[in-house]
Amino acid sequence: MSEKIVIEESGSTLKIKFLEQILDGNSPELRDTLNAVLEKPVKDVQLDMEKVVIVSSLGISRLLSFKNKADEKKMTVKIINIQDKLKETLKKLMLDQFFGL
Repeated sequence: MSEKIVIEESGSTLKIKFLEQILDGNSPELRDTLNAVLEKPVKDVQLDMEKVVIVSSLGISRLLSFKNKADEKKMTVKIINIQDKLKETLKKLMLDQFFGL
């Protein structure tokens, strides 16, 4: 279990809780976690961003890649508990609807 990411599974829903303020796309934990989730037989994935204040550009790229691969596997991906400033940033990048915000 990572100190940066916690996974909670409940039925066909999986919640990924990010525990650090900065979501860094270079993080091996992020890459490994997202790849592992794609191998699980779940229908819904929630990305819990309650503690996240900043997402690096590579972090956004990793999340977009994950979302596209999840879509291919018929998984739903949503960002939940997002900070207002981060939500505004995703809106400016026109990614809010992509992640169900």
